[in-house]
Amino acid sequence: MRKLLPAPGPLRPLALATLLSRVGNGLLMTISVLYFTRVVGLSIAQVGLGLTVAGLFGLLASIPFGHLADRRGPRTLFVVLSLLMSAAASLYVVIGTFWQFLAVASVVVLLDRGSNAVRFALIAGVVQGPERVAARAYLRSMTNIGVTAGAGLGAVALSVGTATSYRVMFGVYVVLGVVAALVVLAVPRVAPQPRTDGPVWIALRDRGYLAVAALNAAISVHFSVIDVAIPLWVVEHTDAPHWAAAVPLIVNAAGVAVLQVRAARGIVDTTSAARATRTAGLLLLASMLLFAAASVGDAIVAVAVLVAAAAVQTAGELLQSSGSFLLGFDLAQEQAQGQYQGVWNTSTSVSSMVAPTIMALLPLGLGVPGWIVLGGWFAVVGVLFVPVVRWAAARQLVGSR
Repeated sequence: MRKLLPAPGPLRPLALATLLSRVGNGLLMTISVLYFTRVVGLSIAQVGLGLTVAGLFGLLASIPFGHLADRRGPRTLFVVLSLLMSAAASLYVVIGTFWQFLAVASVVVLLDRGSNAVRFALIAGVVQGPERVAARAYLRSMTNIGVTAGAGLGAVALSVGTATSYRVMFGVYVVLGVVAALVVLAVPRVAPQPRTDGPVWIALRDRGYLAVAALNAAISVHFSVIDVAIPLWVVEHTDAPHWAAAVPLIVNAAGVAVLQVRAARGIVDTTSAARATRTAGLLLLASMLLFAAASVGDAIVAVAVLVAAAAVQTAGELLQSSGSFLLGFDLAQEQAQGQYQGVWNTSTSVSSMVAPTIMALLPLGLGVPGWIVLGGWFAVVGVLFVPVVRWAAARQLVGSR
């Protein structure tokens, strides 16, 4: 157990808080759509529209809250936002109309996106230098473990299937969120950054950082392949049994939980991060071709190819995530880490919003050619990381003189 724990210090309470909150997230991911449709009585279209609008509100939160973390200090702000988010989420158990759902979802997502940016600023404040990448990698492993455990807990509510069982799970989510927020109080306080002369929104004026963040958004579309595209691809386009749709998710979750920290060890500067992301793009290309190949052959062949594709995709994800951890921190100006992390968090939020549409248009809409186009996209974006990161790092060096 001692080997699994991080070294004594601020990472331990952050890890525990991450684990608790992600158990709640996994729980909600499992039950929320069914709760909103079966218990509240909303249509699938209403739920989709509501979450899309809420996502737009979320895009507006990361940069302002990140900037506020720089000015006021991230720890207390993170705790306050997390507690407010738990309080807002508790209102889900009493909503009864679409407009109530839209209002609550918008507030929850806004607070969630804002607290994420503040959380990254907190990590930057209490973990220094190369250790930041290792810390983010460890916390991502905790995220996968927590989400998996939460999904299992949510399955209990699904098996019972009553309105009360769903509402109890929302209560569990709120309690976990409150406890996780309070655990963060054990993290040392990070002093606010002093005010400086010059423009306030420096992250939005940093063209190098913005360019790398845009590339990060473009390649992060791959996170939706396994949970959005694969289930429908397996059921509708392969001879694999329906249960095989869960196999890539299991391979991916286990691989990330076990190997993310190890994958991050060789990434120590922006150059190695860019090269790792380039390799990730090529691995993602290979995995997309393998997923396409699962449509050829009998059930046994299809399952074997899906396992291989998921393994290759996970390898690419591990490298891409590790590179992203370092680039998001190291290309930022230290006195405005909160603001910069808000920009980085916004890039991933944009990616998660557009990814389902891309999955619907390319692999699910075009079939094998769509998988090839998607894989080519990942490869091209991955290759672009090396020159763009070199340019952004050079701009940062000139600006710091």
